[in-house]
Amino acid sequence: MVTALDIKKKALELGADLVGIGDIRLFEGTTPQHDPKMILPKATCVIGCAFRVPRALYQTMHDQVQYLNYAQLGVRLIDEEVSEIFPLRLGAMVEDAGYDACVQRNVSNLMVKGDKSTNPEVFDTYELKYAEAVAPGKPAPDVILDVAQAARICGLGAIGDSGHVLAKELGPYVRFVFIITDMPLECDPPFEGTLCDHCGKCIASCPGHAISKEGLDTWQCAVYYKGAHETNPFMHDDFLKGSAEREKILSGEKRFDSESARTLYPQESFLPTEPMRGYMPALCGKACDYACYHHLKETGRL
Repeated sequence: MVTALDIKKKALELGADLVGIGDIRLFEGTTPQHDPKMILPKATCVIGCAFRVPRALYQTMHDQVQYLNYAQLGVRLIDEEVSEIFPLRLGAMVEDAGYDACVQRNVSNLMVKGDKSTNPEVFDTYELKYAEAVAPGKPAPDVILDVAQAARICGLGAIGDSGHVLAKELGPYVRFVFIITDMPLECDPPFEGTLCDHCGKCIASCPGHAISKEGLDTWQCAVYYKGAHETNPFMHDDFLKGSAEREKILSGEKRFDSESARTLYPQESFLPTEPMRGYMPALCGKACDYACYHHLKETGRL
């Protein structure tokens, strides 16, 4: 019989840095568009695995010497290659034991119907606004796990003021993958509280003022993640040349919504290789995560 310990051992052997198993009952009350039981109705638990993003990829952005490797190795490679091969191999272990393994990875450029936010890591994000349920009681497709919720229930971490999950041992330098299964496994307790101590360093470090005490403004984040700030080392004089709002945008004072952000996107072309398979380099240097990680280390939370 395959046990939770067997699953965790195999996950670590396959390259995961953290593994946790969340009780499906803790998802009760979740909106159907994010509910794992809507994906696999007979599910008993969710296996969550975390992968570290190398610290040096953030350091090179902070030092303004390299940006492309974070986008390609720290984001795309983990989300699209590691997070495809890894769960298929771990899922095979579950299926070989006679159970179902519904593998899940981050869906970078899609949002469920009704979700008006965006993901700054990709060129643009699209809401599945035309999706309709095929029968009463069913959610509109696609059902997409809420990564932050699943990570907390699996005991891996919890969201901080930056709007990003802060994982135990890894802080914000992390990506996740999940498997929804009907295998009867011993579950871990959910992550209690958060590593965030509300120090405000993520708020102060964001060049686009996208983080506040009210949370993360994803459209504001996306514009400045893509480089519309004066500290962008690739900034050139032709960017927004002649625009009356140029200085206001460069300083981060301009507020963006989905329409104004999308209008600006085509002009945010600072590197000849972007967008690379749809992923954008983080020309803000992920300053919020960098400041958060070093604060967590300095205060002994990591």
